[in-house]
Amino acid sequence: MEMGENYPVQSDKMPPDITDWLRRLETLLENLISSPPIRFDERCRQLLPEEQGIYRIFDPRKPNETIRAGRTKTAAGGLRQRVYQNHLMGNQAGNLRAQLVKDGICSNIEEAKNLIRNDFVVQILLLPDDKERALIEHFMLAVLRPRYSD
Repeated sequence: MEMGENYPVQSDKMPPDITDWLRRLETLLENLISSPPIRFDERCRQLLPEEQGIYRIFDPRKPNETIRAGRTKTAAGGLRQRVYQNHLMGNQAGNLRAQLVKDGICSNIEEAKNLIRNDFVVQILLLPDDKERALIEHFMLAVLRPRYSD
């Protein structure tokens, strides 16, 4: 049986609610990747809001290559906690610094921190609804294909 033989795939026949969701996800992703990049410099912590949302970390010299992408869950501190405290300053095994060391890109945590500070930027998008954040995160990961994610 050929793929699609019993279930023809016709994008113009998609249910309106699915089409609406796809448009919404595309719009949110476009808003994220067009948001102003924030450098991991001395102003980074104050520029990152404590609201919930999604984020994308990348090297601005290679804007089509996403290093890390994800979302906040429901913890206090929102994007400031997730991006600054966890990925730049934290000691969790799954944070970006630890992943850069584990992959051999950096020889130690301090070198990874310097790489993030000097070479990477983050883009953010505020999204207060947890379910919508989860949906856009899955869509974002599928489209951007970051090197690292949760």
